[in-house]
Amino acid sequence: MNPENTEEEKKSDIKSLVSIIPPASALKGREKGVLREKRVKVRKRPEVKSGTVLVSSKLVKELSVKNDVEISVKGKKLRLKVLVQDSLPEIEIWASPEDMLKLGIEDNSTVTLRSV
Repeated sequence: MNPENTEEEKKSDIKSLVSIIPPASALKGREKGVLREKRVKVRKRPEVKSGTVLVSSKLVKELSVKNDVEISVKGKKLRLKVLVQDSLPEIEIWASPEDMLKLGIEDNSTVTLRSV
């Protein structure tokens, strides 16, 4: 037996084993995460009924919204029904003046929108 051959075999075995090990991001499950919340601007629109919010279709897909969303700002939270509208910008939602008054926010304020 030649000692050089056994060392070469060990080296090749280690290289093949290392190629099998997945990257750290794959172990953590961070390859493609689902977005749960997003910061958006809320606009006051009198034509929107109280208890509902108009959201763009892109934002609905991005957050995987089913029926309801939660708007939170300054520790206050409000749960609203979603109405999808294609013509809205992706970073903007429309709410009723009554709902905005409950949250204590003005027109064009930044809020956190969460899928519920």
